[in-house]
Amino acid sequence: MFGLGFFEILIIFLVVIIFINPKDLPKVFRRLGRLVRQLRDIRDSSVQYMKKIEREIEEEERSSEEKEVESDPEQPDS
Repeated sequence: MFGLGFFEILIIFLVVIIFINPKDLPKVFRRLGRLVRQLRDIRDSSVQYMKKIEREIEEEERSSEEKEVESDPEQPDS
Protein backbone atom coordinates (compact mmCIF):
# COMPACT_ATOMS: atom_id res chain seq x y z
CA MET A 1 0.00 0.00 0.00
CA PHE A 2 1.38 3.42 -1.02
CA GLY A 3 4.64 1.73 -2.02
CA LEU A 4 5.85 1.50 1.56
CA GLY A 5 8.00 -1.41 2.62
CA PHE A 6 8.34 -3.01 6.01
CA PHE A 7 11.20 -0.79 7.17
CA GLU A 8 9.47 2.43 6.11
CA ILE A 9 6.37 1.43 8.03
CA LEU A 10 8.50 0.49 11.04
CA ILE A 11 10.22 3.90 11.02
CA ILE A 12 6.88 5.71 10.76
CA PHE A 13 5.52 3.62 13.62
CA LEU A 14 8.55 4.43 15.80
CA VAL A 15 8.26 8.15 15.07
CA VAL A 16 4.57 8.05 15.96
CA ILE A 17 5.33 6.31 19.25
CA ILE A 18 8.01 8.88 20.09
CA PHE A 19 5.84 11.93 19.40
CA ILE A 20 2.46 10.62 20.55
CA ASN A 21 1.77 9.44 24.05
CA PRO A 22 1.13 5.67 24.00
CA LYS A 23 -2.09 6.24 25.93
CA ASP A 24 -3.37 8.41 23.07
CA LEU A 25 -2.45 5.93 20.31
CA PRO A 26 -5.87 4.23 20.17
CA LYS A 27 -7.57 7.62 19.70
CA VAL A 28 -5.08 8.63 17.02
CA PHE A 29 -5.48 5.35 15.14
CA ARG A 30 -9.28 5.60 15.39
CA ARG A 31 -9.17 9.10 13.89
CA LEU A 32 -6.76 7.91 11.23
CA GLY A 33 -9.11 5.04 10.40
CA ARG A 34 -12.03 7.44 10.07
CA LEU A 35 -9.99 9.71 7.83
CA VAL A 36 -8.99 6.82 5.59
CA ARG A 37 -12.62 5.65 5.43
CA GLN A 38 -13.79 9.16 4.49
CA LEU A 39 -11.12 9.44 1.80
CA ARG A 40 -12.18 6.07 0.35
CA ASP A 41 -15.83 7.14 0.37
CA ILE A 42 -14.91 10.37 -1.42
CA ARG A 43 -12.89 8.43 -3.98
CA ASP A 44 -15.68 5.90 -4.55
CA SER A 45 -18.35 8.57 -4.96
CA SER A 46 -16.11 10.52 -7.34
CA VAL A 47 -15.52 7.42 -9.46
CA GLN A 48 -19.25 6.67 -9.54
CA TYR A 49 -20.02 10.27 -10.53
CA MET A 50 -17.44 10.22 -13.32
CA LYS A 51 -18.83 6.92 -14.66
CA LYS A 52 -22.33 8.38 -14.61
CA ILE A 53 -21.19 11.46 -16.53
CA GLU A 54 -19.33 9.24 -19.02
CA ARG A 55 -22.46 7.14 -19.64
CA GLU A 56 -24.57 10.27 -20.13
CA ILE A 57 -22.08 11.67 -22.64
CA GLU A 58 -22.01 8.37 -24.55
CA GLU A 59 -25.83 8.28 -24.63
CA GLU A 60 -25.96 11.86 -25.94
CA GLU A 61 -23.40 11.04 -28.64
CA ARG A 62 -25.37 7.96 -29.70
CA SER A 63 -28.65 9.85 -29.85
CA SER A 64 -27.09 12.70 -31.83
CA GLU A 65 -25.57 10.19 -34.28
CA GLU A 66 -28.94 8.49 -34.67
CA LYS A 67 -30.61 11.84 -35.37
CA GLU A 68 -27.98 12.66 -38.01
CA VAL A 69 -28.54 9.31 -39.71
CA GLU A 70 -32.32 9.82 -39.67
CA SER A 71 -32.13 13.39 -41.01
CA ASP A 72 -29.68 12.64 -43.87
CA PRO A 73 -31.28 11.11 -46.92
CA GLU A 74 -29.59 7.94 -48.06
CA GLN A 75 -27.02 8.60 -50.74
CA PRO A 76 -27.06 6.09 -53.59
CA ASP A 77 -23.75 4.40 -54.26
CA SER A 78 -22.09 5.52 -57.48
